[in-house]
Amino acid sequence: MTGNKTGQTIAAMSGSKTFANLDTNTWGFAYAEGSSVPDTATYSALPQGQGKSLASANGNQNNVNKTYALSFATKIGNDKPADTYSNQVTLSVISSPLQVSLSDISTMQEMTANHCSGTVEGFSKQLKDTRDGKYYWVSRLKDGKCWMTQNLDLDLSTSRILTSADSDVAASWTSNRATATVASSATTSTSIEPYSWDLGDYRILYPDQADNCGSGKSDAGQCPGQFSSYVTPTTNNGSEDAHYILGNHYNWLAATAGSGEQATSEATGSICPKGWRLPGREYFEGLLSAYSFIDTDWGSVAQMTNAPLYFVRGGEVRSSSLFANAGYSGTYWTPEGNIVDTGYASYLEVSGNGRLFVNSDYFYYGRSVRCVAR
Repeated sequence: MTGNKTGQTIAAMSGSKTFANLDTNTWGFAYAEGSSVPDTATYSALPQGQGKSLASANGNQNNVNKTYALSFATKIGNDKPADTYSNQVTLSVISSPLQVSLSDISTMQEMTANHCSGTVEGFSKQLKDTRDGKYYWVSRLKDGKCWMTQNLDLDLSTSRILTSADSDVAASWTSNRATATVASSATTSTSIEPYSWDLGDYRILYPDQADNCGSGKSDAGQCPGQFSSYVTPTTNNGSEDAHYILGNHYNWLAATAGSGEQATSEATGSICPKGWRLPGREYFEGLLSAYSFIDTDWGSVAQMTNAPLYFVRGGEVRSSSLFANAGYSGTYWTPEGNIVDTGYASYLEVSGNGRLFVNSDYFYYGRSVRCVAR
């Protein structure tokens, strides 16, 4: 400590001593967890530079509350002139950023950008969608983003409210049409309404083969050569077959949770879980580029339908041909579209004849949905 007027100094003490045993013309400090420092505490010098660590903790901790009392003491001899002796002490709390990854969460809705960036490429895990308890495979892929590697299988209803707490919506949304269980003239329409279809609990049998079931089908049960019964898991069962589920089909208005109705370039929301979104054209194109997949190349298409991407040739639903092209092609919505002026929206096509591109077509077709983490 230094005198403000005289410049005389009082040195830091050496060793550790109680308050009653301080050496003359020395000072030190003591601390204790709680609201006071006991009379029996030992005092010591405060190290320069890195200082003194009062407490430290390792591991994943948050909301840590601790209280410490500090006591400073000095003993001044008669040889020191009267003055105001002072020093400066800095107190600080240092928290190392908590690194999180996919391994730290169990639900789709817990996903954040940090969980993805903290995950190594190729890591996969099943996460639960809290909206209906179904489990989905997710993975960090070569493009550096975290994707669902399984088709969305969420049923919509007139009583199911999607909120910002569980879904990719800014405001609560409820479909005015329940998910249909068959493709028929009664369940398909070109009107601006959110149509969706659950055509059965199935998985594709031969993901890398192009075997067309044809058109005019009412559900996946009419394509036994392409699909086999399989229920979307409601437990974390580790089944690789879950990658190949058919999932539901949605028209663009349903896929965008109604936000596409007035959009003239890109919908702002989707039926993806909270923390996820419909992948835009740049997402799909970046993914294809990361794996060096080439349009019109049969090998690229076959690779996209296997690990680690697992795109499914799940066909589509059309008002004219009902459930069609199952086993031959798979199509996936993007958020880009303009049904106000053109009635078109964009989608990725993974087709049996080697086509692999982002295209656009009528919004009222039923297509599959994959989500990418925000």
